[in-house]
Amino acid sequence: MSAEGPRGDTLRPATTGGKHRMARANRSAYLESALRVLAEEGSEGLTIAELCCRLGVTKGSFYHHFSGMPEFVTALLEFWEDQRSQRLIAASEAESDPEARFALLMDVAMGLPHEAEAALRAWGRSNAEVRAVVERVDEARERHLADSMRLVGLPEERARVRARMAMAVLVGTQQRENPVNIDGLRAMLEELNADVPVNGAVYRPTIP
Repeated sequence: MSAEGPRGDTLRPATTGGKHRMARANRSAYLESALRVLAEEGSEGLTIAELCCRLGVTKGSFYHHFSGMPEFVTALLEFWEDQRSQRLIAASEAESDPEARFALLMDVAMGLPHEAEAALRAWGRSNAEVRAVVERVDEARERHLADSMRLVGLPEERARVRARMAMAVLVGTQQRENPVNIDGLRAMLEELNADVPVNGAVYRPTIP
């Protein structure tokens, strides 16, 4: 007899302390797990079976939340764009102090799911939907970086070029390194911005 959770969510029994319990996975759990799969196995490893195995649920649980892989991929891209781009940009825009914003942006860059993003970029070379979202995320990040550079007084053209250089460092590092050397990435971005004026003085980061 099959076990079903609320609203028909089919779940696999798990055992803890000799007692059966029902493993559960919500939409966010699938999406976060998918980013980990991408980081570790690339898009080729992103299957329903792999997701369910990692979460300890049956395929019925997956189909309770998603109609199939096409809908799941769309949801994953929306999740990544919202959580790892739009919300982070909004948090940065809310910070009006230039020095605090620079520090926040540096922390944001270090905390990105770099290996998963590298896999998304590789996937985008053969998948138009993925490519469109990756390009949109990159454009939004670069645009916000340019706005932040203008906030500290850089002329528009210099701000635009500096933002593009920063994105080139980020994307290039994601493509070259697996895993990404976070300390090395921070050092490169800090060196890139070492002459940016912040609060009337030149930004002088501490570079290891």
